[in-house]
Parts: sequence; structure tokens; C-alpha cells
Amino acid sequence: MSMLDLSKHILSVGKEKGVTNLQMQKVMYFAIKDYLNKNGLDKFINEVYDEPFETWQYGPVVPELYYRYSKNGSMAINDKGVYSEDYSSMDASIKKHLNENVFKLVEKSHEESFWQEHQGEAQQRQEYSLKDIMGD
Repeated sequence: MSMLDLSKHILSVGKEKGVTNLQMQKVMYFAIKDYLNKNGLDKFINEVYDEPFETWQYGPVVPELYYRYSKNGSMAINDKGVYSEDYSSMDASIKKHLNENVFKLVEKSHEESFWQEHQGEAQQRQEYSLKDIMGD
């Protein structure tokens, strides 16, 4: 289990409509946040979260995955993904966030205290811990 596997799962769940890189990043973030708020810091999410989000201009981004899928630009990622039962407990959250406007998700991610605290004038990227994602 890994963030890469979660990204492939999200691509699979969203394959009918297509998923952009920006959308995948925000859906991953909010699906993990929803999972944490429901289940807490359990073994599953600790295993999945092997590549941290960083504070980027458009909200939380996993750099390795951003660069992996960046060749698609703002178009849907040309990968149908791989559905995994391991992540099925996140499907409702994934589907909910896939149906939201991606720029509303960006705005919502900018309301998170960790992003606000680390996006000052210096614009230095900071890594999120799972506790940071859980929020207050």
C-alpha cells in the first residue's frame, strides 16, 4: 500500500469522467482527511502515507506523483488506474470529491490551518504529517 497505489485507485474510480493531476492531488488529500477523521491514525493509513503532501500554490501536492502525471498538463491523466479493494473504504469519499469542482477543492485546501501557516511571503514548501492533515 502506498500513495502511488492510492493514486492508481483514484484514477480507476474516476475513469469514466477522467481525472486531472490537480484533481487527483486534491481528491487524495481530502479522501485521506476524511479517512483520518473517521478512523484516526491507524496502521492502514500509516502504511499508505509513504510520500507526504507539501504546501504548494494550489494546495497540498505529493511531488513524486505530480511529476509522474505532469506530462498530461491540465488534461485528464491518460491512465485508467488499478482498482484495489484495499482502498474500497475510501470510495465514497473519493467519489464525493471527484464530483466537486476542483477549484472549490483548492479553495477548501487553502482554508486548512497547516496550509495557511506555511504559505507566507517566503512560499517555502512544507511537508504535511498525518496529524497536520487531520487538522484541529
